[in-house]
Amino acid sequence: MKATYRKTYINSLSVFLFELPFWLSLLIWSFLPDTIAPKLEIESIPINLKDVILIAVACFYLLRPAISNRCITTSHSSWHRHLPILTVILLFYAAVSMLGSGMDADNTRAMTYTLILTASAFLLGYNLLAKRSAESVHPFLWRLTVFLAGVGLVYSAASFFSLSMGDVRADLNAGASDFGILRVRGPLFGSSTGYFILVPALAFSIQELIQSHTRRLFKFSVVAALTLTIIGLGSRAALIILFLLFLCLLFFIKNKTQAILAALIMVILVSIAAVVIYAKASTDRFISFEDSSRSDTYLTSFQIISHRSAELNLTGSGYGSYWSWYLVDKDEFLVNPFNGAPTFLIQPFGYILYHPHSTFLLCIVELGTIGLLYFLYLWIVLARLALFNRQSATFPILNAGVFVSGFSMFFDFFIFKGAQINTLWWIYVFGALALNFSLVRVKADNKNLS
Repeated sequence: MKATYRKTYINSLSVFLFELPFWLSLLIWSFLPDTIAPKLEIESIPINLKDVILIAVACFYLLRPAISNRCITTSHSSWHRHLPILTVILLFYAAVSMLGSGMDADNTRAMTYTLILTASAFLLGYNLLAKRSAESVHPFLWRLTVFLAGVGLVYSAASFFSLSMGDVRADLNAGASDFGILRVRGPLFGSSTGYFILVPALAFSIQELIQSHTRRLFKFSVVAALTLTIIGLGSRAALIILFLLFLCLLFFIKNKTQAILAALIMVILVSIAAVVIYAKASTDRFISFEDSSRSDTYLTSFQIISHRSAELNLTGSGYGSYWSWYLVDKDEFLVNPFNGAPTFLIQPFGYILYHPHSTFLLCIVELGTIGLLYFLYLWIVLARLALFNRQSATFPILNAGVFVSGFSMFFDFFIFKGAQINTLWWIYVFGALALNFSLVRVKADNKNLS
């Protein structure tokens, strides 16, 4: 008995020490406003301390030995669906492609730095899962989900009572918002990006509420907090993603009882959250789902593709050739954010925003065939999660949440921009893959025993 207790205590302590740098970093990312976060400048590149922390923590987990002798990677080499090597290839190609992008020296250095952040976010999200045992993935995802629910409640309270969380953009927009109140946002995620991680978190929390028979009141509170936060974002894209999740629950989950119950929980809590939020907020921004700036960016991008050579469509124009966004984001857009996001005229095709507001556009315009193939493969991985639900997945609602979150990459610029939020999204992606692998392994073991 003592030996068992001691082993359990040592394992718990090992997990705690393994995760501690990540949780400390996440606290800083979530509650240290960008306006007071220390700034550095290296080679004319403005750098936020929170990004430096992310790079350092990513290197720590990259070099750190696995927490378990039976970590996921050693148990099954392809559980990650080869995303690590393919992502490294994509980022290497993006770096090489900058040689022909036509950027000046300052923008070249700045855009190289964005690739370092992109790689760090991916590696951190991957290694946090890859270097642990399959059995510890589920509790880790639940801890992260509870944390995001708590962060969402803090941000929602700040929104409801018109507090800005130290955000200059929110301060300036306090009296001029078409939402009536401050849209939910904070240091970790913005109003137009938060759904990227909150929807997978919501899906996982609904899964926990339905499947588990313990602490149901607490789990219901987590689901409610995440729902309230998503509705409080005031994001049209968030509503579209929620609707897609609702459809996915009804059509892609084999267990229809579980699917209908999950969909019913969503409908009830979304309705309650809408009543609470729109008691003060305005629905004016939902009168139209059109966004002329983004539409122009799409139209101009397709004009560029259709009028350039086949060779250039194959190779892409080079990372940063049209959207060298980092210095603009750190300077001009922060100084004068509400005269409209900066746009640039691309002769003779039209106007584009200072960043593509779509991961898909970046891949096809700047990275060419390599970018498109990577994007399609990533979507195959996400789609397999949804299709796996038609069999007997143990976490079908989580799979659905991760799958529909992928549509966010058509609405805004993820993977390459917003390193902290990308880290958390990769955690949910690899978490879902790891949990599905665990199920496949258990079935294989049972089959061998029989």
